[in-house]
Amino acid sequence: MIHKRGFSLIEFIAVAVVLSILAVVVPHISRASVETTTSTLASDLLGVRAKIELYKLHHNGQLPAAKGETPADFLRRMTAQTNANGDPGVDFGPYLQVLPVNPCNRSAAIRIDGAVAGANIAGWRFDTMTGAFQADDSPDHAMF
Repeated sequence: MIHKRGFSLIEFIAVAVVLSILAVVVPHISRASVETTTSTLASDLLGVRAKIELYKLHHNGQLPAAKGETPADFLRRMTAQTNANGDPGVDFGPYLQVLPVNPCNRSAAIRIDGAVAGANIAGWRFDTMTGAFQADDSPDHAMF
């Protein structure tokens, strides 16, 4: 004769306790992940902005890209050695080894001018008029 057995009260309580603990812990882990990403984004922005300011100081107030120039121009000036005019040389730089990856959309691409920052077209946006270097993944992060 086969005996069918259901869950005992203790087994049911144990499962309920485990599920309750998971219900409390999982949102905290998720929130911590978002906070880490945001913190990394803010740190990367501060670092690149500081390097852009150093570039300006070394190049008589010139920015690493001017109106009509390309992302390649910006990257070349920030990641290679340049002279005082921003042309290839040995006087200054490199300011960055590589442009960091935006941790929110996982893109290291940069765009120069165009649509306002936060359009999620690239990882970063550089404004040639103001020198603003911004995250391009969302309007909220563009305000950092």
